[in-house]
Amino acid sequence: MTAEAYVDLHAKIYDEFWSFYPGRIGRALLRLHQTTMPDAPRRVLDVGCGTGIVAARFYKEGYQVTGLDISKAMLERARRRFHAAGDRATFIHGDATDFTIPEPVPFAFSTYDIPNHLRTLDQVASYLRAVHRAVEPGGMFAFDLTTAKGLEAMNRIWIKDEKSAMFLFRGAMNQEEGFGFFRISGVVRAEDGRYDRFESTIVNTAHAVADVRRLMDDAGWADCRVGTPDHPLLPAERPEDEDRVLFVARKPG
Repeated sequence: MTAEAYVDLHAKIYDEFWSFYPGRIGRALLRLHQTTMPDAPRRVLDVGCGTGIVAARFYKEGYQVTGLDISKAMLERARRRFHAAGDRATFIHGDATDFTIPEPVPFAFSTYDIPNHLRTLDQVASYLRAVHRAVEPGGMFAFDLTTAKGLEAMNRIWIKDEKSAMFLFRGAMNQEEGFGFFRISGVVRAEDGRYDRFESTIVNTAHAVADVRRLMDDAGWADCRVGTPDHPLLPAERPEDEDRVLFVARKPG
């Protein structure tokens, strides 16, 4: 993975303008864990935690949270969000494809499509194995993936013009090559009233649901279900026709 795109000002507008989906899926993941593992210890790992929006949902319910992200700018904002959390929140700088944590957790999750940020299936496989090592036997893992259909939405241009920020979003998806990018450039208002310029580019890769499902098996995950963020335990009849799917699996134990 690469952290170059996630500069500090990108992290700031992420919090302000893209927090809806992490907030929504955070609620869904909390319900999932409390429904399927009501007696499990309240310790979770957020892989690719970003600015900590999903982790905060669990923290507010009394969970001990560990967040991992490759972007130092995102982690800095996550730490600010949890500045009074004490020992119930820990944030680690690390790569989702190759990391270790001090103690395995009963539940790990990733949101906002970590596999799409990985260019090859070998990298996706490394990510699935790394999380498998971080989950205790009998534990659960959930993560989302934007399908090739969902990535078609990248083909657009739009402008956001607010008092706090103004930026241009340009996206393009190459269906034949199976990847696309979006470039964000603009200005963000600082506390002293001046405006700071920034530009970042994010690349997304379309991985077939069936390929990722196979890699789950290879990594040692069991009882894998492919649903949607709103209905994680209801198998999607045609996953590739969804814009985004949610994988849920257990580590045998």
